Amino acid sequence: MVKKLLCTIITILLVSSTVQAQELVPIDAVLVLDVSRSMITADPNRIANEAMNMFIDMLEPMRDRVGIVAYAGHVTYSRNLTPLCENEIEALQNSVTNLEYASWTDHPLGLLEAIRIMYEGTTTSYRQPIIIFLTDGNLNVNPWGTRTMEQAEYDQAYVIDLAINHGFPIFSIGLNFDGQLDRRYIDIVAQKTGGLSFETTNAEDLPGIIDSIFSLMLYITQPPELESEPVPEFLPVPITIEETPYIPQEYTTIEEIPRSKIWVIAVIIIGIGLIFFMLLRKPKRVFTGRLIIEIVDENNRLRGTPLYCNLIEYGHRTTLEKLTGGDPTLKNVALFPSPKSPSYLPQLIIKCNKPHIKFVKNFADCDASKGLEISTGTDVTVLLEDKQIRLRYVV
Repeated sequence: MVKKLLCTIITILLVSSTVQAQELVPIDAVLVLDVSRSMITADPNRIANEAMNMFIDMLEPMRDRVGIVAYAGHVTYSRNLTPLCENEIEALQNSVTNLEYASWTDHPLGLLEAIRIMYEGTTTSYRQPIIIFLTDGNLNVNPWGTRTMEQAEYDQAYVIDLAINHGFPIFSIGLNFDGQLDRRYIDIVAQKTGGLSFETTNAEDLPGIIDSIFSLMLYITQPPELESEPVPEFLPVPITIEETPYIPQEYTTIEEIPRSKIWVIAVIIIGIGLIFFMLLRKPKRVFTGRLIIEIVDENNRLRGTPLYCNLIEYGHRTTLEKLTGGDPTLKNVALFPSPKSPSYLPQLIIKCNKPHIKFVKNFADCDASKGLEISTGTDVTVLLEDKQIRLRYVV
């Protein structure tokens, strides 16, 4: 409850500082929650339900709407988009708290139900849709039921097509408590539909992930540009054209040019220079994806739980000191996006000019003083005197 309260306070402060001049557009959110029996082990304290209720608290009453889908081998609970009036907020949160577990895991059915709810709730006025999808396991249908594995796999792709066509971004959360999560689908369903994917091995991280999703919504829920007002029509007015022909003036020196014309010429030259500067200047690359950080001691034992850092929050540059929570020994280890890598294959650069900090990439010692590239599938280890820090970049 303390973590939930802190996350809510941080988000409220972020809302007040980020969106002052503009009012956010109304939000339509559908929460899709896995209630398969494996969640009893993955989340024994039902923190996922608490995190979803926390998300409902973050939304604006009387403006936003929420729908709920719970699924296992079938859809066990469904509630259409509901306006957040005072009585409905309590009813929504009670329904999330009291969701019951069931057998098997057929997440395409849950996502199809969420898309149906979102589509049928579409209004003529603009509202920002978002689907939050949480699961802890792989696709696993009832072998004795009427639905086959082939049908479920087909619906996995069908869900993505429907979400893309209707403009419904899916933010997926994988609770990989046993290492068996189908991370590939978790990433694809988010990437293809315009959302983001998150992964954690500990259910206690779910409120922080939900808070991050809500913070990101502040940047995608700005009001659309309003259409300009129609220009009023005027009655035509007769124009009298003089018969005197136009004779251009000739100037021999710059001193003879009127001062007003000099200013116009100067403004034109400066404007052309700025245009060329903007065209030639390479834009700064920003972080994409996440960095998984594992801290182990000299006996190769993991200290605490792995850290999952969403790099988008750090802009153009950060350090391992910030990512690991303020370890002063890592303030000289800098990370920034590679300016040479293509957008479809992003890479990170790690750099450190301190000789006592060593780096190992793919089991070989490396010199990071000039910058060491980290791409997906590449593990880099930072060696310190009393510990090691393993880095894995995930797009």
